Amino acid sequence: MLKTLTLTLLLIASTAFASDIIEFKNGMTFNHKLHQTEKVGKCYVCHDNVSVSEDTKVVKTTDPGKIKGFGKEWAHKYCKDCHDLFGEGPVECNDCHHKKVK
Repeated sequence: MLKTLTLTLLLIASTAFASDIIEFKNGMTFNHKLHQTEKVGKCYVCHDNVSVSEDTKVVKTTDPGKIKGFGKEWAHKYCKDCHDLFGEGPVECNDCHHKKVK
């Protein structure tokens, strides 16, 4: 019981410290909170370092907050494919990539 409570508190703490909106250097933004709560809801869909035991509901994570291999190719494959699949979210280049105004 104590182990489950401890792991649950760690999970809550890790999501509490996750940024609501992540800003990338190229002007792109990502609404993490929206994906975390309303859209995806399961950390392990994007974060491959998270696993959940379905029978005990215990969440295990290594390297919290990181997405292995994240970068342009990853985002174009996983984010865009998911948006295409569910018919929601940006799929066109200028939906995410905004030219900086000088």
